[in-house]
Amino acid sequence: MRLTQARNRWKLLSGYLTGRADLEAYPITLIIENTGKCNLKCPMCPRELGYYPPEDFDFGLFRQIIDEISQKTELVFPWGGGEPLMNPDIFRMVRYCKDADIYTVVSTNATLLDRRRSQELLESGLDSLIIAFDGTTPETYEKYRKGADFEKVRANILSFLEMKKVQRPDLFVVLQMVRLPENQHQVRDFQRMWSIDGVDEVRIKEDEIVIPEVALEERVQHTRRRHPCYQLWQGPAMVNYKGEFFPCCHTWQTEPIGNVRDSSIHELWNSERMERMREAHLKGDLTDYPECQDCHAPNPRLPVILGSFMVDTLKVRRWIPRMEKLAIFYKMPIFRDH
Repeated sequence: MRLTQARNRWKLLSGYLTGRADLEAYPITLIIENTGKCNLKCPMCPRELGYYPPEDFDFGLFRQIIDEISQKTELVFPWGGGEPLMNPDIFRMVRYCKDADIYTVVSTNATLLDRRRSQELLESGLDSLIIAFDGTTPETYEKYRKGADFEKVRANILSFLEMKKVQRPDLFVVLQMVRLPENQHQVRDFQRMWSIDGVDEVRIKEDEIVIPEVALEERVQHTRRRHPCYQLWQGPAMVNYKGEFFPCCHTWQTEPIGNVRDSSIHELWNSERMERMREAHLKGDLTDYPECQDCHAPNPRLPVILGSFMVDTLKVRRWIPRMEKLAIFYKMPIFRDH
C-alpha cells in the first residue's frame, strides 16, 4: 500500500470513529458503471426498477477519473447495472487501472465469455472475477437469468476456468448465486457444482435489491438499523454510466450528488450534501433518506467494519463470501440485524 493510500485510509477511519462528517479524503473503493447495456432480463435486477439506455461510459472520462484517484483510491469496480462485457473498452479500463496500481473486480453473467473475451480478460490484469450463475438446473437458472442458455453459459465458464488455470492462476474467481425462492433449495448443490479447479470461492449472496414479487419473504420483511453506514466513509461510491455521482450503489434512484464531468471525485465525495448525509447517519435520523431506511445491503458489526478499514482491500473482497457463509450457515453474528 502506498503511503498516500495509508494516509487516506487513516482520514476515513478516524472520521468514522470520531463521528466526523467532513473527511477531505477519497473513497477507498469506487464503482464506475461502464455500461448501461445488458443482454438479459433478470427479474431480481435493479434494471427492473428503471430504464437503462444502451450507452457506454466514455473511456476518456474513465481515464480522467483514474488519473485523479490513483494515489488514494485502492479498488475500482468497472461495472454496475449493465453487463460489463458489452462495453468493448472494459479490457482497456481494467488495464488502465492495473497500470495505475488500482485493484479491479468485475462481475459478469458470462453469456459473452467466449474464448476471445476470456483471453482479453486474462491479459487485462484483472484481480478478481465474479461470475453470476443463479441455479443448478436449466429451469431454475433460466428463470432468473432470462435470455441465457444454461448449457452454453456453463460451457463458457468451464472453458474460461481451463484457460485461467494455465495462464492466470492468481486471478481470483468467484462463482456466485443470489439466494431466491426458486433456488434456495439448491444452495448445497450449487456449492458442490462449482467446487472445482479454477474456482477460488463459491458465494451464496443475499438479495440486496429485494423486489417484493421476486425476493424471499424473509428479505422483504427484514429491516436493519443502518446508522452510521460505514460505506459513507469508506465507499464504494458510485459513478453511473452518465457520469452521475451517488453516495453508494443503493442510492441510484435518488438525485445524484453531481456529475464527474463538472466536478472532481474529491469535490463530490467531500461535498456539503455528502456531509449532510453522513451527519444524518451519525444522529440516527434518516427521515430525509428513505433509501437508507429501506436498505438491504450487508450491515457488518463494528469489529468487521474496523477490520475492513485496516486490511488490504482486495483481501477484504475475497473474505466477504466466507463471512457470508459463516453468517448464513453457522449463524455467526457477523452482521447486525437490529
